[in-house]
Amino acid sequence: MKLKVVRKHLYTALALYLVYVVLTIYVIASTEDNPINIAAFFAVFNNKIPPLTPLISVISTDDYGRAFFWIPVALILWYLGGKYRRASVVMVSAFIISLVLGELMKHVLYEPRPFLVLHITPLIHEQPDSSYPSGHALIVGTGAFSAVATLPWYISLPLTIEALLVSYGRVYVGVHWPLDVVAGWVLGIANVELTLALPQYQEFIYSIMRSLLGWLGRGSQGPSTNY
Repeated sequence: MKLKVVRKHLYTALALYLVYVVLTIYVIASTEDNPINIAAFFAVFNNKIPPLTPLISVISTDDYGRAFFWIPVALILWYLGGKYRRASVVMVSAFIISLVLGELMKHVLYEPRPFLVLHITPLIHEQPDSSYPSGHALIVGTGAFSAVATLPWYISLPLTIEALLVSYGRVYVGVHWPLDVVAGWVLGIANVELTLALPQYQEFIYSIMRSLLGWLGRGSQGPSTNY
């Protein structure tokens, strides 16, 4: 079977992966506690918005703003069928790539979190594992860009706002450097573009989702891969 590739998405993905590689090389060469990253971190961390702090703290903790938000979103989109089911398939397909690459990066490269370097007290408890890239930013960025690429603006906009708030919150509570978040978004968007470039990969994930979620939904149609 010949592999089908949508070139415009593939080229965009490759360009974004190159940007991610450049960011990673910069982080390795300069370490994350460089003057620019420190200044950007404190610009967020030292300027709290008291009315928003409880909300930001909650959605920035563990999986509350990540898995506990985006899994229901994907399931709801699947249930609605049609173009929404296609969005669900793209989203889940890209999530899989992001989870694999995110875990790989966490094991390949260790960068200490800002509270370990700057000796500050974060607003939430966080494990002292690698800070780079931000796993939260990677996942919510993947979800948000999947929504932008496949859904009407009035649906993708609030989803993107949630993703941006979670990403901002990871710096706000003191557990990530700004570069972690930027890198997470770049990698997440690249993974969505790669997913869009590979219709057969989407169809494969769709077949798995249909076998697992066939009972959930109003329609039986699969995702449209005519981009």
